[in-house]
Amino acid sequence: MSGGDERPPKSGEAQRHALTGIRVRVMGCVQGVGFRPFVYRLATKLGLSGDVGNIGAGVEIRLAADAPAVAQFCRRLESECPAHARIEAIAVEPCRFGSAPCGFTVTDSQADGQGARFPPDLAVCPRCLAELADPQDRRYGYPFINCTDCGPRYSIVRALPWDRANTAMADFPLCTACRAEYTDPANRRFHAEPVACADCGPQIWLQDADGDLLQGPTATLLAQCRIWLAQGRVLALKGIGGFQLACDAGSAAAIERLRQRKHRPAKPFAVMLRDLTQADRVFELNEAERAQLSSPAAPIVLLPKARLRQPVQGILPEALAPELASIGVMLASSPLHWLLLNEMGAPLVMTSGNAGGEPICTDNRQALSALAPLADGFLLHNRPIEHRCDDSVQAVVAGRPRLIRRARGCVPDPVALPTGLNGTVLALGADLKNSFCVTGNGQAVLSAHIGDLNSPACLDALRQQVDRLPALLGLSPRAIAVDLHPDYASARLGARLAREQGLSLFRVQHHHAHLVSCLVENGHSPDEPVLGIVLDGLGAGDDGSLWGGELLLADYLGYRRLARLRPFPLLGGDQANRQPWRNLLAQLGQTPQLPSWSTLATEYPPLTWLRGPDTQALLKVAARFPLTSSVGRLFDAVAALLTVAPGELTFEGEAAMKLEALAEGVKANACYDFILSHEGECWQLDPAPLWPALLDALRAGENKAVLAANFHLSLVRGLCHMVRRLRRQQGVTFSAVALSGGVMQNRLVLEPLIAELEAMGLTVLSQSRVPGNDGGIALGQAAIALAQWQSNR
Repeated sequence: MSGGDERPPKSGEAQRHALTGIRVRVMGCVQGVGFRPFVYRLATKLGLSGDVGNIGAGVEIRLAADAPAVAQFCRRLESECPAHARIEAIAVEPCRFGSAPCGFTVTDSQADGQGARFPPDLAVCPRCLAELADPQDRRYGYPFINCTDCGPRYSIVRALPWDRANTAMADFPLCTACRAEYTDPANRRFHAEPVACADCGPQIWLQDADGDLLQGPTATLLAQCRIWLAQGRVLALKGIGGFQLACDAGSAAAIERLRQRKHRPAKPFAVMLRDLTQADRVFELNEAERAQLSSPAAPIVLLPKARLRQPVQGILPEALAPELASIGVMLASSPLHWLLLNEMGAPLVMTSGNAGGEPICTDNRQALSALAPLADGFLLHNRPIEHRCDDSVQAVVAGRPRLIRRARGCVPDPVALPTGLNGTVLALGADLKNSFCVTGNGQAVLSAHIGDLNSPACLDALRQQVDRLPALLGLSPRAIAVDLHPDYASARLGARLAREQGLSLFRVQHHHAHLVSCLVENGHSPDEPVLGIVLDGLGAGDDGSLWGGELLLADYLGYRRLARLRPFPLLGGDQANRQPWRNLLAQLGQTPQLPSWSTLATEYPPLTWLRGPDTQALLKVAARFPLTSSVGRLFDAVAALLTVAPGELTFEGEAAMKLEALAEGVKANACYDFILSHEGECWQLDPAPLWPALLDALRAGENKAVLAANFHLSLVRGLCHMVRRLRRQQGVTFSAVALSGGVMQNRLVLEPLIAELEAMGLTVLSQSRVPGNDGGIALGQAAIALAQWQSNR
């Protein structure tokens, strides 16, 4: 839009009788964010007649106005739009009115079009919090207060366009007072679809362990919750996207009780605080952490234990995150959470309301059954949850917030695909940290975190969501992308769906998908190759081995494996993923310069198990097991040597996280050289010198924390040495390096690696909005499938 008279047109007789006008279609995230009320107020302020309504793909505005007035309107539409709205395109065309409009109105929505957009669930806003705490406000203490700037969105939507009738709030007819607000253009609840009050909206109640119902005023029920929590009981709470389990975060006994019931001996628990003021009293926060904690997404943010303020260090016991460097912290994301935290006056553990790795519960009846062995009481409400959505998890690393788990507050925000990648593809992700992805209209939408598909319930949840989410977005996949691993449950499901629906099937190598997910997030051109450094646990390679420490020269269409961590046997197969000592044995077994097992066991007592007959028998059959180049398993091996890894892991990544925690804040005093060698067409990064150096230092009584810091530094230096070598190799050209894989969540790897690569003059691409772990792999699968599909066609 350009030019135009800045003065509003006069609403005279000629305008009232005009039957011709201009239609403005606005695409982007413009539903569920107060956009129609904003348009109404803007048009009224400018003296324009016409109407506005939701359509399937956005918002349609009709104006009985001339071109200069529309130009002014569109300029202000873009510059003054609501905070949570994101305008991606504005299309203007002539239209005709059936009769001359008189004034400006909000019309009923239409259900045509594809590519609909609406926001994620939004944390309670400051204005609603002020009303919630104001005894003079009619919504004082009402646990479901919301407005156009906050409240549930994705978790309650049933269909689009975004109208109350298409949400779980259709079950709650508006009372006279709420309807007056809902229809008043001057009110911030004008067309706020989840709006309600105590007279017409959802209600809460309690149920104790004996099944007895406790009903009454909200204040009375919350006081009872406080009593239960102060007694060390576990409370099951129905949140925004599912149930959560809560207990007193200051009580080691309550935390231990929750651990025993969830069979979760060491995996960290997150803590919920009431607000940023309370968080500032507990932690020394930097600006990036404050911004993430108080953002509308209200994610769990990993905060360093080292920055717990001295006077309050005893408030949060070590039992929350034993032997780890950080504690997951979030602020109250809903009015109900805020009221509970305000009543409690102290932090609460807030963890997923599920059992045995299953998806979080969303239905009251399901929760009362599944969580009965875990909870001593239930805080329930009657607003349905349409879409399961766990809490998102972030960490601020290398100056940027980085998603570790993408769920509530982030889904269904799309990721823009590079120009030229068009089509509708469904990608089913990996089996760990599963999420899937659907593309269409130049964008990719990742689902909420589903979980590990070794749980039949999680696999069922995936089956349900791959039907629901594309249908909600008005997308019909034309192809399916899955992981190369033939035994992945997600790959089997994708192959079956492709067969049943007659769709093309693309099998995508795991680490290529990791790399391309990073490229897509960074808007990298599909035809410009980059060097990818992808470090993770395990993924099926194209040579029959299991990869996990890869340097790939790649674009969206394909890749060439340039270098890898030197492969070693995965002793015991899948058992080696759970027992770190097996990976240490494999590494020591292929390091010839070490003394005998007996000598090692004598000089370093933690290795006495090396003398065992089972150990020697395992080494003798090492050739029977698959080879892996996994950096994740290398971390396990070092953690086992430094005795920070348990004999059997209780959660994925436990050994590596404890190794990182051991090294946190410690200055390295040595760097152990990795050997660069050539095997066939592939370079190898061999950690063989690491083991005698570490063993010599341990026998000399060196501090284990320093040795852990040395290992992290050595890995980074070894990777950079390999990058320099590859830049000198004939036929290898790149100016950018993409970093991905679960190991890149390690701050002691990612931060120095970025710094050293940038010092070489390379552009470094890393991930922020999409997890670098397997939770983001579906995005890469989808983009690769689109590129290959279009290339084949």
